[in-house]
Amino acid sequence: MRNRSPKARFELAKRFAVGLAFALAFRPLSAAHAASPLPLRVVSWNVWGLPAVSTNLEQRIAALPDAIAKLEPDVILLQELWAERDGVTVRRGLERHGYRYTSHLAHTKPGMTGLFTASKLPLKNVGFLPFASGHVGHSFWHLEWLAAKGVGSFLLETPLGEIEIQNTHLQAQYDTDDYAAERLSQASEILLLDQSRALSLVLGGDFNTGAQELPRQAFFDLCALRDTTPSPLPDTVFVRSGGSIQIRVVGTHQALTEPVRLENGVTTELSDHAAVVVDLELSACEACPPAAAGNLKTRETAHTALMTAAAITPWRVSLALSAAASLLVFAVLFFQRTRALRERRWHSRVFRRTGLVLLTSGIVWTAYLGILYYPTRAKALRLVAQELETLPLR
Repeated sequence: MRNRSPKARFELAKRFAVGLAFALAFRPLSAAHAASPLPLRVVSWNVWGLPAVSTNLEQRIAALPDAIAKLEPDVILLQELWAERDGVTVRRGLERHGYRYTSHLAHTKPGMTGLFTASKLPLKNVGFLPFASGHVGHSFWHLEWLAAKGVGSFLLETPLGEIEIQNTHLQAQYDTDDYAAERLSQASEILLLDQSRALSLVLGGDFNTGAQELPRQAFFDLCALRDTTPSPLPDTVFVRSGGSIQIRVVGTHQALTEPVRLENGVTTELSDHAAVVVDLELSACEACPPAAAGNLKTRETAHTALMTAAAITPWRVSLALSAAASLLVFAVLFFQRTRALRERRWHSRVFRRTGLVLLTSGIVWTAYLGILYYPTRAKALRLVAQELETLPLR
């Protein structure tokens, strides 16, 4: 090897020293950057997208993407976006704002879900779990039976690793039946699904229940999920640390409640629900703190509530079938005794026909309750209660 001159060796040493200094200077900076918390903003919103029911539907749907984008979320969880064409409108609008990853569960094998999920980060669709209860309605005007209520699960790829994202919408309440047992059953199915705790979890949606009610209490007591928006309002986001990623709740607030001017000139709110905005911080951890152990009392309370709701079914079945039989007898008597009205004036004929239609409707409805609704409901509630009884508390 040829000997270098002192000047050349000095220049080489100088370059090496500069390179070493540069490497040492930036190595701690890179490590600090990798260890710094990762902000994640999540928006959950019921957008009231009921076809033929919601007012100004087309114009409101068209305004959703820009309104949501102004909140600058990383993950978007929407409920009640029923129609496929409305999902296309929202997807295209969000894509213009950088949300490349979307999933609209408009048509699943069980039916429509109304669930739409979008993200700026890579999002992988894991699947959809339909709830065992709630798909058979107490009354035909309770529109839940038209939908497939359940929970959609996704894997979100973050710079720190994967976390699980879930989007759901529980059973609504009606005057003739509040469906409290159905909501508790549906909440129980979600927490039974989330027992592995291998990944951190973000669960958002419209739970149709307040923070102090049993379904939302069960999420915390039995699944260690923290309610980020503990209020009487039905919309919230739950979080839980798991695996090698810890989640910290930085803050939460409501948004998109103010009226806006739509394309048709109407000024109105974009939805009958407020959007829930939750700011989170994700941090890498080699030994994340273990989740709190489950609450045995809450499990027993939930199990008892489900079994009690199912246990009164025989009485309700008997009552419904007795009512159907009584109405049938009354309908036959009414039909026979009003035959003469067929030959009288029009208002007599209308009275007879209206009476027969009402009686027939009553017979069909009460028979449906006794033969299909109550037995199907009881079977689903018992099934979930039995699974809940075996839930390990850790």
